[in-house]
Amino acid sequence: MNWIKYKLYTTTDYAETIGSILCELDINGYEITDHVPLSEKEEKQMYTDIPADMGIDDGSSVLTFYTEDPNNQEDTFFSTGSSLRDNRLKNNTNIKDPEKLIKDIKTRIKKLQKFIPVNMPVIKYSIEDDVLWKDKWKENFKPFRIANNIIIKPTWEEIPADVNKNDIVIEIDPGSAFGTGTHETTKLCMLFLKDYITPETKILDAGCGSGILAISALLCGAKTALCLDIDPAAVSATLNNAQNNNIGTDRIKAIHANILEDKDILEKYYNKFDIAVANILADVIILLAGHIGKFLKSNGIFISSGILAAKADEVEKSLINNNFTILKKNMLGEWVSFAAVKNK
Repeated sequence: MNWIKYKLYTTTDYAETIGSILCELDINGYEITDHVPLSEKEEKQMYTDIPADMGIDDGSSVLTFYTEDPNNQEDTFFSTGSSLRDNRLKNNTNIKDPEKLIKDIKTRIKKLQKFIPVNMPVIKYSIEDDVLWKDKWKENFKPFRIANNIIIKPTWEEIPADVNKNDIVIEIDPGSAFGTGTHETTKLCMLFLKDYITPETKILDAGCGSGILAISALLCGAKTALCLDIDPAAVSATLNNAQNNNIGTDRIKAIHANILEDKDILEKYYNKFDIAVANILADVIILLAGHIGKFLKSNGIFISSGILAAKADEVEKSLINNNFTILKKNMLGEWVSFAAVKNK
């Protein structure tokens, strides 16, 4: 599938103004590249120990965005992971010829120049085939140990030479769903899961992504798993990954649903699970804390991760206020994970 890649060369003074014009033209995703030094707060928000080398600030700025090539013949739709955004894309008939779009951008800027001295950017575009880059990330996704005896292996890679008979090898192809297992938050969840899984454990994975946590739990000995996600791509990825790991549909189910809103799901699975796991975001977990307990048996365990250290106190307070007792709190880098038990 071909895409039109646009680059708008301007200055840092007017980058955001031009970005607003792009939004008015229904271009809601663009990247601004400049050399403005990061503040201390911004450095921390990058969640890396490697200092950002921004180069010398020369006042230049480049806005980059993509649109679909109007000459595309295929109509394959790729989920972005956002149901609201996906719905707009599916119904988008406003795919413009690049020359027409550039003309529209310049027309808007000329009108704005009557009021503010915004410079006219140099605008260039090129046609790119996504076959050349959409799977580029796979080159850096190699087998790795996420725990002492658990190895995550991409389906397209060979089994590592250091695998021994006691290792659990998990085959993962996330597709367009979230979750390769490389992130600290996934490791935190897995380490907790190993502590609490028994042969009778029934798992609820809320926001399953690629299904990596549920599949890991099943391969570590859990009995069954139910996976929920608001992204239909996650459901497909989870079921495919389960099949790749020889896990049958009698042990794992994946459903496209919003756990916070779907009343049928709650009615069907009320008080059914021994462990619930959610590797999402702190703000979502705070909301989920008041709801997830309904799915857990008495003394059921809720494992939560995806929590930045700055948000940990808020999450902990929400868990305690919603009838959970904190059993353990682990930290890896800037990320925190909780294991909490549902009180009787």
